Amino acid sequence: MATFSMNEAEAQDVTIKKAVPVLLFLFVLCLVIDNSFKIISVDMAKDFGISATTVSWQSTLAGLVIGIGAVVYAALADSISIRRLLSIGIILICAGSLMGYLFQHSFTLVVIARIIQTAGLASAETLYVIYVTKHLPQNEQKKFLGFSTSSYALSLVIGSLAGGFISTYLHWTSLFLVALITIVLLPFILKYLPKENGKGGYVDVIGLFLVGVIAAFLMLYISNFNWLYLLVFIVAILLFLAYISKNSKSFIDIAFFKNKRFVSILAVAFVIYSVQLAYIFLFPFLLENIYGLKLDTISLLLIPAYVLSATVGALSGKIAQFLGSKQSIIFAMAGITVSVLLGGFFVQSSVVVFVISMILFSSSFALMYAPMIDSCVSTISKEHSGTAVGFYNLVLNVAASIGIAYTAAMMDSSSMKNNFLGYIHLANASLYSNILLILSLISVFSLVVYWGLVGRKK
Repeated sequence: MATFSMNEAEAQDVTIKKAVPVLLFLFVLCLVIDNSFKIISVDMAKDFGISATTVSWQSTLAGLVIGIGAVVYAALADSISIRRLLSIGIILICAGSLMGYLFQHSFTLVVIARIIQTAGLASAETLYVIYVTKHLPQNEQKKFLGFSTSSYALSLVIGSLAGGFISTYLHWTSLFLVALITIVLLPFILKYLPKENGKGGYVDVIGLFLVGVIAAFLMLYISNFNWLYLLVFIVAILLFLAYISKNSKSFIDIAFFKNKRFVSILAVAFVIYSVQLAYIFLFPFLLENIYGLKLDTISLLLIPAYVLSATVGALSGKIAQFLGSKQSIIFAMAGITVSVLLGGFFVQSSVVVFVISMILFSSSFALMYAPMIDSCVSTISKEHSGTAVGFYNLVLNVAASIGIAYTAAMMDSSSMKNNFLGYIHLANASLYSNILLILSLISVFSLVVYWGLVGRKK
C-alpha cells in the first residue's frame, strides 16, 4: 500500500513537472504576441489614417489591462485553480484575436479586441510564477523562475521580429491569427495541470477599478488637456486613498503610502519607467519618417539592444551587489539620459546612432530593474513583500501606458516642429529631436528626485 502511494506521488510529481514546459511556452508566446503589437503602430496609423495619439490607445489600454490583470489573476489563484484560470486566459486571447481579425476595418473594434486579447495574455506571466512557487520543490524554484527571465528577453527579440516582418510582408492584422496558436496548448494544460480545490479568495474589484480610472483619465488629460479629465483624475485619487483607508480587504493597505521611502521609490519608478515605452513607441515612427525604413528593418535594428539588455539583466543582481543598489540605479538613469540625448542631438546623423542609443537605453533599464525593485521591497516587511511587488509592477505598467500617451500627444503637436537646438531645420527631424530632448529632461528629473529623496540618505 505504501509502495502504491509512493509511486502515485512520484507520478504526480512527474506530471506537475511536465506542465512547466507547457506553461513556459505559453508565457513566451503571450509575451511575443504583446511585444509584436507594440511595434506595428506605424502601419496601423497609416491604414486607419489616424494620428499618433489615437493609434497609441491600442498600446496604452493594453498595457493598463496587463498591469491590472496580473493583480486580478494573482488574487483569483487563491480561489480558482490555475488550470481553470489559464483556460479562461486562452479563451480570452482567442476571442479577442478573432474579433480583431474579423473587425479589422474598425479601429474602435480593434482596440476593444486588443483589450479582450490582453486580458487573456495577462494570465500567463503571473500564473507561471505562482505555479512554480506553489507546486515545485523549493530547491528547484530558482531554476524555473530564472527560465522566465530568459524567456522574457527571448520574447522581446521574437516579438519585434514577428511584428516587423509580418506587418511588412503580410499585414499587421495577421498578428491576430498568430495569437490563435495559443489554443493548441489548451489540451496540454487540461491534461498536466492539477485539479485544485479553491481555498476561497477575494478580488478587490473597487480598488482595481479606481486604479484603472486614475490611469485612464490621466492618459485622456495628457492626450487633449481637457480640465474635466484632470478633475476626474484628482477625484479618483482621493476616492482611492479614502477607500483603501477604510477597507481592510483592499488589494493594498494605506500603510504602504505612509511609508515615505516606499512612496519615494514608487514615484521615481513611475517617472523613469514612463520613458521606457515612450522611446520604444517613438522609435519606429522616427526611423520610418527620417530614414525611410520599413518595419522589418526596424525590428532587426532592435535585436542588438534586446540581446545585450538580456545579458545585462541576467547580471544586474551581481552588478548591484558589486556597485550597490543606489550606484546601480544612478548609473542606469544616467545611461538612459545619455541614450536619449544622443538621439536628440544627432537625429539626422545616421541610423547607427539610434542602434547605439537603443542598446544603451535598453541595457540601462535592464541594469536598473533588480536594484530598483529590491530597494522598493526592502522598505516593506517580508509578509507584505508580495503585495509590494504586485503594486510596483502595476505602477510600472501604468507608467508605460502614460509614457506612450504623452509621447503620442507630443508627436501630434505642431509646436514641437520648431527645433529647440536651432540647428535642425526639417520639421520631422525637429519634432523627434525635441521629443527625445524632453525625454532626457524627464530622465534627469527622475535622477534628481531619486537623489533628493533616496540616494543621498544613508
